[in-house]
Amino acid sequence: MSTFRFPLPLAHLAFIAAFPLALGTPLNIAHAQELSLKNAVPSIATNGVASTEVVPDLATISLAVDTERPNAADAARDNARAAQAVVGEIKAQGIEVRDIKTLSVTLLPVYDEVPDNSGRLKRTLRGYIARNSLSVRIRDIAKAGVLVGKLMDKGANSFAGIEFDDTQKEAKYDALRGDAVRDALRKANSYVKGLGLKLGRVLEIATQVPYPVPAGMSPKTLSATQHEAAAVPVEPGVETLRVEVQVTWELAQ
Repeated sequence: MSTFRFPLPLAHLAFIAAFPLALGTPLNIAHAQELSLKNAVPSIATNGVASTEVVPDLATISLAVDTERPNAADAARDNARAAQAVVGEIKAQGIEVRDIKTLSVTLLPVYDEVPDNSGRLKRTLRGYIARNSLSVRIRDIAKAGVLVGKLMDKGANSFAGIEFDDTQKEAKYDALRGDAVRDALRKANSYVKGLGLKLGRVLEIATQVPYPVPAGMSPKTLSATQHEAAAVPVEPGVETLRVEVQVTWELAQ
């Protein structure tokens, strides 16, 4: 939780938290004055909340090409060819190079465990499996299902999941912060009016890290065996963006 305190009039704001601890004594004195001011004057603190629902406009799919062969060289060679075909199809569908990212390239031995005459398991080398993992950002979500189907046709046989995001999320969070502060102000005024008091200076604004609350489709694993048509159904659902803030005011007569 980030905390911003305003112990002085707005015209003389001192952003104490911006100074490093190496400043030593002046910082400690200022911090003590700040705390003593907040604790010494009558004050009221209220929570403000603001939220909004957004429809994601960006999808990121994680996929891989797995190839198993009896020997390592064949597994690596055939996997490279299959991965190139998948990447070529991604580009052919209009996905920009900057939205295609290689996550990992691996080559591992594969063993079978077979019981011997004594009943103990014996490991036998079956072959090698090569894997090329990718992530792809899709800026037109409507194309996501079609792209997944085409990549399956080209050799992508492992899908680790799909995540959705909103490219305007930060701007929407900025607007929600203002709404949350106004909500806190509304609540504070409703309390002090009944007591015949007024709100004075803002002593502290404490915020929580904003977070999305999923309200639609959650990321899930897509299996290549689900491919029965040209497109795999992909629904982004909605996300709820939420901001919480606590504001402390000095009370005045």
